[in-house]
Amino acid sequence: MFRQITKRLMQKLITPYFVFFILIYSSAFSQNKSVVSGVITNKEDNLPLPFASVTLKNYPMGTLSNENGEFDFYIPDSKRNDTIQISFIGFNNYELPITSALSELKIELQPSNEVLDEVILSKLSPLDYIKNALENIDKNYQQDPFQTIAYYREKLIENNQTISKKEGVFKTHYTATGDSSKNQHQLLLYKPTENLQNFQFMRKWIDKRIEKETKKAKKKAKKKGEIFEDDFDFDRDMNMGGPETIINMADIRNGSSNNNFLNPKHFKKYEYTFGDEKYFNGDILVTIHYKALKKIESVKDQGTVLISKGDYAIALIEGSGVLTVPVLAKPIIFLVGLSVSNPKFRNTVSYQKYKDKWYPKLFRWDATISLKKSHLFSENEQANLKIGQVFFINQLEYVSTAIPKEKRFDSSEDMEEQVHNDINISWQGMNVIKD
Repeated sequence: MFRQITKRLMQKLITPYFVFFILIYSSAFSQNKSVVSGVITNKEDNLPLPFASVTLKNYPMGTLSNENGEFDFYIPDSKRNDTIQISFIGFNNYELPITSALSELKIELQPSNEVLDEVILSKLSPLDYIKNALENIDKNYQQDPFQTIAYYREKLIENNQTISKKEGVFKTHYTATGDSSKNQHQLLLYKPTENLQNFQFMRKWIDKRIEKETKKAKKKAKKKGEIFEDDFDFDRDMNMGGPETIINMADIRNGSSNNNFLNPKHFKKYEYTFGDEKYFNGDILVTIHYKALKKIESVKDQGTVLISKGDYAIALIEGSGVLTVPVLAKPIIFLVGLSVSNPKFRNTVSYQKYKDKWYPKLFRWDATISLKKSHLFSENEQANLKIGQVFFINQLEYVSTAIPKEKRFDSSEDMEEQVHNDINISWQGMNVIKD
């Protein structure tokens, strides 16, 4: 009971200040695995290539490099005769037989010179490509249900100190296109990071309010003859919304994408221009830059979308923008002496092509925001927050069945209490993004 009360309190106290920015926006699991590690760089300037794709050539399994281009790829022994394929948009692919791979690789990708200028002479406008991409969703993306295994990580950093970090492995049942039901997730593994820095911004004020609510809860429990259980931990139970907050931003198959630039009703509010064409895994990708001319639902964004020239499939979306404080929240913020500045976000959505169909690959969302609490008779408080979520798919399965209701993940509940590891996997040998 106390957990529910304090969670409601936390939502009331914290949401007006910064959490609303988050809301705007089985053989394959054999433990007999070998690992191939390495770093991926640009051959021309030796700079790391973040979030490069590291996959098997003949089976939809893989991982991604981190911000420094580093990766660990755990490969089942049953796939030892396959080939490692490393790819990054705008670069030539790199392939290496697994049997020839060293445990530590230094891979230099060569920028592709196969850049064509025909798009400049095309009769299609940038917006025509966007419209064609939307019209061809049924043809390009898997229409039948399918299943994925994916790694999820969320982080909250305050003044360069990690406040919250949670990792999980999810099995997801993607429903058929046109199915009114939502995608279903099952949490297989969960791992919080222990001994982190406690959240400090407005800490004294928050602790006093929680103490006040605790006394009320104890008094109410005693009056009803109930046992009071204080199992709430503010820092441990901070909830960033879970994986659904970013997955639902990117599932364009059922028209549920939150990307305003893909919404026909907002086309006139954006400027669309061509960029250089790029080469990726045998496909020529048309680059289209988009830029909002005005704020749309408290967001003004810009970015790039890459569309396959051959089939008009969307292969990549990279966006950024500025969030504004909702009008309804401004009076609350003003009353408590809080100021909000520099609320910015970045998002990345990428897709992978397998057997002529495109599937989701990576969902990533990051935000930064500065908060300041003014005090009349004491030192002001300040917090620079970094919020990050990443969800990347490292295995596809074509046979998928609905996840039982009792095992479906609910983002409003605690992650640690929803683990249903019915396929008996472990963190050892799991493909994750290196920290």
